[in-house]
Amino acid sequence: MILHDITYEWDGKSKAGEKPISWWPGSYRVKIVKLGEDTKEISYLFPIAVIFKSQKTTQFMNTSLENYIDNFAKKISKTYDLDIDKTLWVELGDKIRIAQLHPERQLSNETLYTISWRHARPNELVMIDPYIKDF
Repeated sequence: MILHDITYEWDGKSKAGEKPISWWPGSYRVKIVKLGEDTKEISYLFPIAVIFKSQKTTQFMNTSLENYIDNFAKKISKTYDLDIDKTLWVELGDKIRIAQLHPERQLSNETLYTISWRHARPNELVMIDPYIKDF
């Protein structure tokens, strides 16, 4: 079930002391989908998926999230009340890739993550396929 289908843009500037996703502008189409509900028999490791694809609206809005996925994930999680650790972060591009964020260290007011990217697994592709047809 699609929970949100939005365009998420940032201008690369700091506002109210908050760090931007990146210091360069960017724009992504984002779908937040519910993949399933836990039952007595089944518990989902990732019940929510955030599927995103770059959509350059100007020549300068071509920022890749590859190096900024943790900032993006924190902002989306906060805005849409998602558990960052139980969300599947899916980037659509030439290949479909999954970002894995592992909490590494807790600072006074921020969690730092170790990030790795991998190709989507066949079972993940089956789950997200209905939601990526119109990207």
